[in-house]
Amino acid sequence: MSLGVVVMLVLLGISIRAYRSPGPDFNPVPPGPPLVAPPVPMDQASSAGRAGAEEPAPAPAVPGLSPRRTDPPIPSGSASATPEPPAEAAPQTNPPAPPQNSAPPSVAPPAPPALPPLEAQYRVMQTFPGGFIGELSIRNAARSDLGWVARLDYPGGRLVTAWLEGTTQGTLSERQGTFTYRSGPDLGAGASVLLRFHIESADPRPASCTISGRSCAGL
Repeated sequence: MSLGVVVMLVLLGISIRAYRSPGPDFNPVPPGPPLVAPPVPMDQASSAGRAGAEEPAPAPAVPGLSPRRTDPPIPSGSASATPEPPAEAAPQTNPPAPPQNSAPPSVAPPAPPALPPLEAQYRVMQTFPGGFIGELSIRNAARSDLGWVARLDYPGGRLVTAWLEGTTQGTLSERQGTFTYRSGPDLGAGASVLLRFHIESADPRPASCTISGRSCAGL
């Protein structure tokens, strides 16, 4: 239905309501100019007609029943869908600590070799003005023959001579008051030998006395 037709129907209804049967107080009014509907543009009339045609007419109300709101059904898929719980984040693990450089195991220094079982006894045989004669008794306490080295220190003194009693002589050396005597042949197991020496300008008591690294007795 076009907009022009609607306007004409409205005007017709107004005219019918205005027209009533004349009463006792009826005062006729001379008729006025006829009512003319305003022209409606064609594009508005056509668009209004299309809009009216597209909109469905409301359903008539049934007496005694109040209209209820009818919501469109909810799709079953969206109603039954339950939100999935958020995925649990994997626990963060710290990267393994790099291995620490361990200190190398301490190595104990090798034990010094055992000293040979040699014994030496020191004594002064004779003293005189400016010097003395000393003696060193050397004994081999091992079960096998051993060579030996005697070393005596007389600070400021001078070695005149040194010798072995009753056996083959060894080797003598002297340097700044310290003299060293090395045995000739090895000393037999359980055997003893006497080393004697003449010292001048020194105290009869030596500053040090050793036999193959062992300290002498008798000092």
